Amino acid sequence: MYEGNKAVSFSAIKDQDVAVRLLRGIVKRQRIPNGMLFWGPSGVGKRLAAFETAKAIQCAQGNGDACDTCLACRKIAHGNHPDVLHAEPASKTRIFKKEDMEFITDMASYRPFEGRWRVFIILEADRINLRSQNYFLKTLEEPPSNTMFLLVTEQPRMLLPTIRSRCQPVRFGTLRPETVRELLLRDRDLSPADADAVAAVSQGQMSRALDLVETKKRDVVIDLARRLRDGEDPLDLSEFFAQHVREQEEALKTKLDTEIDKEELSRLTPDEREEMEEKQDAYIQGLIRQHLMEYLYLFKIWYRDEGVFAATRDPDRVLYRDQLHILKEGGQGDINAKLSAIETAWVYLERNLRRERVFRDLFFVLAS
Repeated sequence: MYEGNKAVSFSAIKDQDVAVRLLRGIVKRQRIPNGMLFWGPSGVGKRLAAFETAKAIQCAQGNGDACDTCLACRKIAHGNHPDVLHAEPASKTRIFKKEDMEFITDMASYRPFEGRWRVFIILEADRINLRSQNYFLKTLEEPPSNTMFLLVTEQPRMLLPTIRSRCQPVRFGTLRPETVRELLLRDRDLSPADADAVAAVSQGQMSRALDLVETKKRDVVIDLARRLRDGEDPLDLSEFFAQHVREQEEALKTKLDTEIDKEELSRLTPDEREEMEEKQDAYIQGLIRQHLMEYLYLFKIWYRDEGVFAATRDPDRVLYRDQLHILKEGGQGDINAKLSAIETAWVYLERNLRRERVFRDLFFVLAS
């Protein structure tokens, strides 16, 4: 959610000078397209830029940026502006279905209630399935007046070429390591050494850096990689990892349960309660899936570092810079085979294969 964000206009978006310059110009000249495509890596400011663009468009000052003080800006910042709506996949498969896009296009048919434009921010737009994309394309081809669709994605090629061609593209690059380090030191209680280590592995993605600080995934991967190298049973380690993931899942469920308004829950019908529980389960499974993908990324970086350091002996080329004492000892087995196994595991998770089996098979390769 965007609610509670303390950012001040486009100036809050770091290391995206080209994108910000383009957005300022579009808003200031009031040459606002009906479709825009914000694309680039995760955690580099796309989501923030989408909401800041909506604020700038609706701002009462109308000077090419958001003032952050007018009623429109404050409503958008708190997520309750009637003309700025955002959507993201909510099903267990994390896919936008046709009925999701039907709802969005139906809402787009209304005139703005109090703003200049109706703005629809579609997060993870690459998760719109093909049938839904074809349905949505009709709306993009003949958009209602004063309606803007902001599509945010890491994988623009998952969208139909005809959709991409009808959207103004805005590319976002990774953040500088110095920026990630600066934000970590500002927002989290970290030592400079820890901030350096996390910033290096995050590879310019602030959302990943914050996740690494809050979940200790990096520490888990380092521990598992070391134990696999030292010859511990990969089956035992896969069971240890599966238990760790189950504990994360239970923690997420507990957190969601504490956030539910019990009085509001008591007023729901059995069908409404069942629907809410299904949405909660889908949300949790989506988060767990994202967590597992991040573990695979961290394993990939670890074994990439093993190969790079073995070939170059150059500490400046590795990302786990605070783990050189382990990397110097050298790994074992075929690095390329291990990296290939990680890629295969990634594909299997995308296809919703059982995560326990995926990581069990992976650990046997990593231990070889």
